[in-house]
Amino acid sequence: MQQKHTHPYQSAAGLTLLALAVPLLWWVSNPSRQMVIDAQVFVLWHTVVELFAVVIAMLVFVTGYRAILSTRKGAVVLLGVAFLGVGLLDFLHTMAYAGMPDLVTPNSPQKSIFFWLAARMLAAIALLAYVLVPSVAEVSLLRKRLALALMLAVVAGLAHVGLGRPELVPALFIPGQGLTPLKIGLEWLIIAINLITVAALWQRRVVLARECVMALGLAAALSAVSELFFTMLGIIDKDGANLLGHVYKVAAYLYLFHATFNEALRRPLERLSAQYLRENVTLNASPDGILWVDQTGGILMANPSMETLSGYAPHELVGQNVSLFLPEQMRASHAESMLKYFMEPHSRAMGLIDLKMLRRDGTVLPVDISLGHWEDEDSHHAIAYIRDLTERKKFEESLKFQATHDELTGLPNRWLFHLQLTQAMAQTNRSGLPMAIMFLDLDDFKHINDGYGHASGDALLVQVSQRMRQLLRENDMLARMGGDEFAILLTQMTDKDEAATVASKLLLALKAAYRLEEQDVYSGASIGIAFYPDDASDSETLLRYADLAMYDAKADGRGNFKLYCKALDRKVHEDMVMHARLKVALETGTLQLHYQPQVDVLTGAIVGAEALLRWHDAELGQVSPARFIQVAEATGLILPLSDWVLETACTQIAAWMQAGTPLRVSVNVSAQQFRQHDLPQKVRDTLLRTGAQAQWLDIEITESVAMTHPEQAREQLDALVALGCRVALDDFGTGYSSLAYLKSLPVHKLKIDKRFMDGVMHDANDAAITRAIIALAQSLGMTLIAEGVETNAQLVFLRQNGCEAFQGWLFAKAMQTGDLTELMRVSPKQAIARGSQETPALCDAIEALLQ
Repeated sequence: MQQKHTHPYQSAAGLTLLALAVPLLWWVSNPSRQMVIDAQVFVLWHTVVELFAVVIAMLVFVTGYRAILSTRKGAVVLLGVAFLGVGLLDFLHTMAYAGMPDLVTPNSPQKSIFFWLAARMLAAIALLAYVLVPSVAEVSLLRKRLALALMLAVVAGLAHVGLGRPELVPALFIPGQGLTPLKIGLEWLIIAINLITVAALWQRRVVLARECVMALGLAAALSAVSELFFTMLGIIDKDGANLLGHVYKVAAYLYLFHATFNEALRRPLERLSAQYLRENVTLNASPDGILWVDQTGGILMANPSMETLSGYAPHELVGQNVSLFLPEQMRASHAESMLKYFMEPHSRAMGLIDLKMLRRDGTVLPVDISLGHWEDEDSHHAIAYIRDLTERKKFEESLKFQATHDELTGLPNRWLFHLQLTQAMAQTNRSGLPMAIMFLDLDDFKHINDGYGHASGDALLVQVSQRMRQLLRENDMLARMGGDEFAILLTQMTDKDEAATVASKLLLALKAAYRLEEQDVYSGASIGIAFYPDDASDSETLLRYADLAMYDAKADGRGNFKLYCKALDRKVHEDMVMHARLKVALETGTLQLHYQPQVDVLTGAIVGAEALLRWHDAELGQVSPARFIQVAEATGLILPLSDWVLETACTQIAAWMQAGTPLRVSVNVSAQQFRQHDLPQKVRDTLLRTGAQAQWLDIEITESVAMTHPEQAREQLDALVALGCRVALDDFGTGYSSLAYLKSLPVHKLKIDKRFMDGVMHDANDAAITRAIIALAQSLGMTLIAEGVETNAQLVFLRQNGCEAFQGWLFAKAMQTGDLTELMRVSPKQAIARGSQETPALCDAIEALLQ
């Protein structure tokens, strides 16, 4: 920041001189009071004073011409060049003065006054220009030299006239008479210019606040007073007015020099000092370490932050070599690198050089270095900005860990597992030792996660990972692939049986109870194993084969492990082909919906039908529902497939209603479809779209689906019943039924599973269970339907125990719509007669029942 300078003593002296000018001018104004000075004494005094004035003028020239860091550099240079001319003209005035040795032509007052007026006029104009010229911060060297040459040319021209041809100049002084009117007029013109300068300074005092306005004003005012004295010269020019005029001129020069010195030297030095202070504060406040080094690596300056980075105080580092921060073995190579750098120096931005810096205590600090360079009188210097990367490295390591590890368990993630798997395969190729991949999936994890909450599910995953890690070797890799899936990499095995042994240990450990929310929870796992290079030669295929083996283990009852075999890959390929063909069948409408009649046990009348999906493919032939439904559930195709079944069944219900033969139709709802919260709305929209009435639509769900999430099941079923539909519970007795939940569900029908009917005549347990189911349904007021009835004995059993209806091959297989429609139009006896050739046992049984 620039300081405002005041000079009370100089200002007081100048004002005093101006105040004294009034009585002095009065004193010299009367010729009677004039004193005449001895000619020789006057010449000596005049010469000394003028030479002093010349010196001051030259100082003004030098300071102005060499001005630096000035906001008004153009004006300062202009003033300096002008005062070169002023100084030269003053010198010519001195040399041409009467009494001095003749210069070219005889000296005379005419010659000296000519140079005097030229100098005064030039000084007055230059000072006015300095005040009025706008700010120009920079002046080129060429312009400065042109201005200098022009000024010298002007002085040379005036010297030629004043010294060589003085007779060309109009008379300015006549001996014995004194000053001529021309000379006095020019003096008053100079006075006017100086007074204009004072007025301009007053007008621009705010703009020129830092220009030593007082000194400039005093210089202009004293110059004007000086000229006033020279308008009062007597007949002899060596009088008191002449003496006082010179004194005031020199005083004016001194004040002008003070102003130019302030602008050209003192203020730039203040700016440099302020700049140095700012730079010093900046360096000291910088959180980065900063070193200034020479071309040998010697440290010339260190900021305070270097103490934090290196352990050395700044004054301890000055004079040391930067190799101090490097291990001993690296110092020689570093010296060579530094020499190359200074031979071809170039700046290096932050972020390009990561190094390790040796601290005072012997520890190593990761740092980043930015370099800059400059030359100073053939000496090369560099400045190094050193940044501590400790926190950034920690952050990078943290990001790297997060990118390669599972956040919950801390285990490697899928990406890192793939990377290490690729490396392990290359190592196996070298060692020849077998390597195994295990793919592990937890059993019943979804039930635990949904039933106990995600926090408990996460806690279970953590415990699972800890148990497995404790059982595996240090060089075995365990990774979480996502969800409840884990992968294990077993390397350097002695034989393949070792993988089976590890799998057995893992399964046993994972079956043990887990403590979650102050209670024991049980889970388990299924494991698939594939070997490299026997099963696959690339990582993706190897993982896929292990995954296939794991799903085969789940399909085989869970809680065990399976080794990959070629048959699994063939099955997957078949499933892919079946999925593609099933998708085409759904889009082209080649699927069919058949209906299996549900028959009243007592009358033989058709009381309903179950809609069953059938598919005959042009390439695959007739495909079993058990096969393609499994594929549809695994691929998510079950949802559009279930929508198609619901739409087709409701369309047929509406058709039978319009034909006057309404029939209740049961539609099976898959587990995935039942979990969709929009199922009731979808059924409602379908009924409205097809024109079917809800009372003829039965929704069948399996017992396991209803009991897995009883609260959700009750909400869904209540909404369906509110539409007017009825609900049937399929495969009753095979799941995890709870009578308490069963009583709370809006179920209208129970269906006895075919597995119980198969053993009802020869297995006492199946017979007892069937009777219990019939009794339960009767006690709860539910209708009962037996599935898979194929023999007359089964039918008689049902009749004797009070079962209302049945379905099965004993009466009819699932049939097309037209066949069932025709069968519904005849009486039970006619139906029996029509089917007597195919199912004579049924005919006998129903005839006996009808009697």
